[in-house]
Amino acid sequence: RSSARAAAPGLTISPAAVQIGAFFNGQTVTVSGTIPAGTQAVLEVMGSSADEHLMRKGRRAGLWMNVGEIKVQDAPSLYLVMSTAKELLTKAPPEATWGYRALEKRLVFSGKIEPAERQEFLKQFLELKESEQIYASWPGALKLKAAGGAESAVTASFPLPTNTRPGAYKVCLSVIQDGRVVSRNCADLTVALVGFPAWLAGLAYQHGVGYGVLAVVIAIVTGF
Repeated sequence: RSSARAAAPGLTISPAAVQIGAFFNGQTVTVSGTIPAGTQAVLEVMGSSADEHLMRKGRRAGLWMNVGEIKVQDAPSLYLVMSTAKELLTKAPPEATWGYRALEKRLVFSGKIEPAERQEFLKQFLELKESEQIYASWPGALKLKAAGGAESAVTASFPLPTNTRPGAYKVCLSVIQDGRVVSRNCADLTVALVGFPAWLAGLAYQHGVGYGVLAVVIAIVTGF
C-alpha cells in the first residue's frame, strides 16, 4: 500500500500534438505508462470547461416545441475515460473522483428544470454527448500487464473524433487502490488548426467582413 502512495504513475502520449487540417478525419492517440504493481488505474482525457445552453422540449397543444432553456455549467468540452478493471467504471462507488460519477457531482443544471428532474436530465445530457462522440466511458479498455519488479505497465488507445475542438487537453492517469486515488499524473495533449482551417479561422476572427463575403461565395458555388 505504501508503494502506491509514494510512486506517481509515469505517462507517455503519442502523438502529444494533433493537427487539424483540411482533411482531418479524427486521430488515434496512444497512451502508455507505469503504475505500482498490485494497483489498478483510470485514464481520463479532459477538455476545458464551459457553460452550455440547451433548449428543453415539451408538448403543447399536441405539438413538440421549445418550452424553456436549461443551462449546464462546468461541462468539459471533451471527456473520455477508461479503466483497467471494468468495475472501476461500471460499479464506481458514489464517492469516486473519476468517471461519470465525478461528472455527476461536477455538473450544475439551472433554468427550466426541477430538482427532482436533475438525474433524468443528467442521463440525457451524457447520452447527447456520447452521441456526438465527445464523451465516452470504456470499462476495461486500459490494458494492464506486469512489467517486472514493483511496477505494472498500462497501455490504451483512444480516438479523438472529427469534431474535436482546437485547444489544450489534459490526459490524467490515476492509480486506484482500495477504492480511492492514491496518486495521479497528468500530461498535455494539444490540438491545433493548421493549413486552410487555420487560415479560415483567422479570417473569421480578424476580418469578419471578408469571411462573410467568402461564406456567401462558397454557398452560391455549392448551390450551383
